[in-house]
Amino acid sequence: MSTNSQEQEIDLGQLFKKIGDFFSGLVNTIFDFIFFIQKKIIIIVVLLILGIASAYILDGKKRYEHELSVIPNFGSNEYLYKSIEEINTKLKEKDPEFFKKVGIHDFKDIMSIDIEAYPAVYSFVNNKEQENNFELIKLMAEDGDLEKILENEITSKNYYHHKISIVTKGMWKREDLINPILNFLNKSDFFLKQQKVVQQNLEDKLVANDSLVKQIDNIILLLSSNKNGGGNISISENSSIPDLVDKKDFLITESQRLKSSKIIYDKIIKEESSILNIRNYVPFMLNSKVLLPLIFVFIYLFGFAFMKIYNKQKLRKV
Repeated sequence: MSTNSQEQEIDLGQLFKKIGDFFSGLVNTIFDFIFFIQKKIIIIVVLLILGIASAYILDGKKRYEHELSVIPNFGSNEYLYKSIEEINTKLKEKDPEFFKKVGIHDFKDIMSIDIEAYPAVYSFVNNKEQENNFELIKLMAEDGDLEKILENEITSKNYYHHKISIVTKGMWKREDLINPILNFLNKSDFFLKQQKVVQQNLEDKLVANDSLVKQIDNIILLLSSNKNGGGNISISENSSIPDLVDKKDFLITESQRLKSSKIIYDKIIKEESSILNIRNYVPFMLNSKVLLPLIFVFIYLFGFAFMKIYNKQKLRKV
């Protein structure tokens, strides 16, 4: 028992000694690092300044995002996407003549322009102009995954709402960025002709509906006066007036929808809303003005430690 107790005391003593040595070594390492920083403080400060200066040079002007929500009319969805693709291509080519025609002067500060569809499948399925959309989706879904089909580029291009995203250096005014792009998108001769025809058809339909509503009012008035006067009524009293009222309600509702459509159809690519100069703030530690100086210092410390280990290993081989 005495021997076992002594061995346990020795083991515990060694354990506490190792723990003490570990913490002592840890404290020594921390202070060695502090003393090293004090010794190399000038170099580290210079590296921090160089890192911050480099970040400002690389970043240049602050980046801002601009979002433009649009509705392509008259089946101009593909035209819209091709036009945005053309602007992006000209940005990469840095074509000054193209942007001069568009009306954008400082085009070099535009970093990118992209377009994507809002995932509004319900408006796509219920689109009055494309009544076969729902049947088309059902047919396509029989041969594949519905979610993938709805996210497919070909399908999404035909959605009702689309978002144009623009990234620029520095802040921009609407008249210098959004207006020129919208003007450019609304200059297609083919779709301008389509617009005139559709607008005229809407106007003709509204006039016809108003005329029909007035005729229905006169018929209802005539039927009512005949009934009250006890005259002969050629149309069934039980069904004619309610049917006419329903038809009148339908025509009024349709006219209201057509008037809304007239507002939307006044442009090939109709602007729904726009937001300019959205600043994309990154987390503090991911900010280049913080991250880059730290990277410079880390590279210096890593290089210093590597050279110290390298010299020790070199002496070992001598």
